[in-house]
Amino acid sequence: MPGRSNFYMGANTPQGFYSLFDELYSVDDGWIAYVIKGGPGTGKSGLMRRIGENLEGRGLETEWISCSADPQSLDAVIFPQAKACIADGTLPHVIEPKFPGAVEQIIHLGDYWDQSFLRNNSADIIDLTKKCSANHRRCMRFLGVAGSIRSEIMRMAAAHTDEIKTERFATRFSSREFGTPRGRIGMEKRRFLSVVSPEGVTTKYDTMRELCDRMIVIDDGYYAASNILIDRLRGYALGNGLDVISCLCPLMPAGGPEHIIIPELRLGVFTANEYHKNCFAGAKQIHASRFTDMGALRENRHRLSFSKKTMSEMVNAACEALAEAKKLHDKLEKYYVTAMNFDKFGELAARLAEDIISRM
Repeated sequence: MPGRSNFYMGANTPQGFYSLFDELYSVDDGWIAYVIKGGPGTGKSGLMRRIGENLEGRGLETEWISCSADPQSLDAVIFPQAKACIADGTLPHVIEPKFPGAVEQIIHLGDYWDQSFLRNNSADIIDLTKKCSANHRRCMRFLGVAGSIRSEIMRMAAAHTDEIKTERFATRFSSREFGTPRGRIGMEKRRFLSVVSPEGVTTKYDTMRELCDRMIVIDDGYYAASNILIDRLRGYALGNGLDVISCLCPLMPAGGPEHIIIPELRLGVFTANEYHKNCFAGAKQIHASRFTDMGALRENRHRLSFSKKTMSEMVNAACEALAEAKKLHDKLEKYYVTAMNFDKFGELAARLAEDIISRM
């Protein structure tokens, strides 16, 4: 069985929907992209799944990109050996071709639907779409509050965290684990390992297990020490010529990675807190208290406790808004499922799979 990893490349965040889809493929490195256009329920995820399973069965490595609005659904599948990917190019992660035909091929699923049926039900479709969007906006407002509180907790902890001590630890660790410099700067790939979803905060623990034989878990409920440490380790690894998968935090996507994976070393560094549990057998554990004056921090325990509780309530409210949006989206999908002619999808999937495999 070839390797399969599973990440997210988009997430609901305090800044709105945060998309990494512009990093899905590289034109300069000779990649091609199949961009699917179509409505909800038109079979985008199912088509990608068929192609991914077809090519996995023929020995290709795959990277599956899940949908944050529905973690059981797909947003993309990447085939690194073929330098190809297939992706949902509709909202909220719109992909507009820059080199249509030459690099991006558009797959129009509208070619397979009953236009008159959709027009006859346009009032319901428009109403459900607007209600769904309203719930997504409500989610973002809750996450905005949660993100502000998280930043405040992190700021309070940073005031009592010894950055020099953390830096020294990162230097010693890097010297021991990363080896001698390879004469180049490593490549960084950005992903989300966890997202705020209708199911709660969901984390791809299995991806860490698939890609890592060794795990370092930083137990840090106040976010500051782990943020400094992982950012330094990321920098040292890249500087030594090691490629790094940097996994962003959905509550602070621009604030440095929350977890990193170094594929060449099969090593992962993971932050454990109330949203990500340490469920890795045999992992080496590092406590943030090693770098943070917990006694000084406890002087603010009432304020911290209130902030933590409020942040948790805001995240839960955001998840509930997404769950309501998904219920509406499921109703919306039924119209498109009824309108679609799926009979030719098997032929379409096989043709696209052959096109990708021909690049090998």
